[in-house]
Amino acid sequence: MDKKHWARPVQVRKKSSLPPEKARQFKRRLLAALLFFVVLWTILSFIGSDFFSISAIAVYGNTYTPEKEIRLALTVAEGDNIWRLNKAQQAAKLKTIPRIESARVTRELPNRLRVDIKEKRALVLVPYNGYLLEMGSDGMVLATTQNPHNYNIPMLTGLAPLELSVGEMLLNGPQLQEVVQALDALSAAGVNVSELNFAAPDKLVLITMDGFTVWLGEGGHSEKVALLVQIMGQLQGRQGEGYIDLRVPEAPAFNTLAEEKTQK
Repeated sequence: MDKKHWARPVQVRKKSSLPPEKARQFKRRLLAALLFFVVLWTILSFIGSDFFSISAIAVYGNTYTPEKEIRLALTVAEGDNIWRLNKAQQAAKLKTIPRIESARVTRELPNRLRVDIKEKRALVLVPYNGYLLEMGSDGMVLATTQNPHNYNIPMLTGLAPLELSVGEMLLNGPQLQEVVQALDALSAAGVNVSELNFAAPDKLVLITMDGFTVWLGEGGHSEKVALLVQIMGQLQGRQGEGYIDLRVPEAPAFNTLAEEKTQK
């Protein structure tokens, strides 16, 4: 008699399901994430739209630097997206212009760019091959000009023959320090200078707008300039007769041309 084979009943496992509360939390999180990405995509699309395309670049503070030169230094232009520019990078590019001391680039939303420039102060003008080099207080050649009347600053003469271009250093070290200190002291005292001759440091010579020739010499400029103001007040009208020697401030002198001729 054949044995009957009885199959074991197959047990079907039910899929585990999340509790209703956890399922609702999962759906809420999924919906929140979806909304977040939708909002993010909308914001990024809006930021990249033509609404934020630069329509104007306004430049302020440039008295001597042409706006065309400033715009060339920038790597942004009208039509570019205002959010894609690096403000610090653009300011650094502007500072490569020798005349510019500092620059700040700011966004004026939605589509206007503002550039604020601070220029270096031209200290003196130096004659060079038929035109004039503008030297800043840092000794650098800032630019060239043919019209000294636009600057109201003195000429610096007596330097060795020059072979310089804009952006290079004209003076540095003790020479530059002497010129800066002398002119600062003269300006503070209200003495307007027409020319400063730097042929020899121990015989730094200046000519005032009033026509006085002054041998200033080295160092001690504040003391010497204070003394010069007093002496000029006593010598008004005698400018063409000689020169004021302040190389030794303890023994100032007014040397007349007639006396020098007699000594020779």
